[in-house]
Amino acid sequence: MFPLLFTLCTALVWPAFAQKQKATDLSGFPLLWSAKKAPLTGPFVPGLNAALLLTAAQKEKLIAARDETLSNEKLQKLGAGVKLNANASDAEREAARKATDEARDQFKTRVEAILTAEQRKLVERLNGLYDEALTAAQESYRGQLEQVVKTDKARMEELRKELREKGLADFKARLEGTLSKEQWAALTQAAAAEETAAKNSVKVKKP
Repeated sequence: MFPLLFTLCTALVWPAFAQKQKATDLSGFPLLWSAKKAPLTGPFVPGLNAALLLTAAQKEKLIAARDETLSNEKLQKLGAGVKLNANASDAEREAARKATDEARDQFKTRVEAILTAEQRKLVERLNGLYDEALTAAQESYRGQLEQVVKTDKARMEELRKELREKGLADFKARLEGTLSKEQWAALTQAAAAEETAAKNSVKVKKP
């Protein structure tokens, strides 16, 4: 009797637990990360959100903030309607852009209220580190890019890829020197989990 009851309870409880766990997954979540020409973007490297050491309550509030602003059904339909309609008027496109901007501002305001002062300060610091790392990489490749920008498109793309990789490597090095041991451990653990999840999501083609 007990094994049967345990199995039944597990079958009822586990899906709800798994759904809640998935619902609070913040990998790729924008938070307050920003870069040049991108006032609101996802984390610069895998696991970065984990460095904020968010509580379970904060995660749930952040998910709700996103769902009620950036991902609300009305905004999604408005954006999709303009994107899929080649004949959309300028007024319709402007309305969609304005609605998106307003939703982004509302989201940022709610995120700022959810994060602690210390967490907001850390986000600001890491945004600055990313900008510094990217700027340094761009400067180091500026000469090479200028030489091929009009003559060798393939080489230009290779250099841009190298530039991005160098910028991210520099950013990670700066990160490790900035974060506490607890924050760095949380980041590396989350990054490993995200990498595993990404690999598992790739469908293996049957022969």
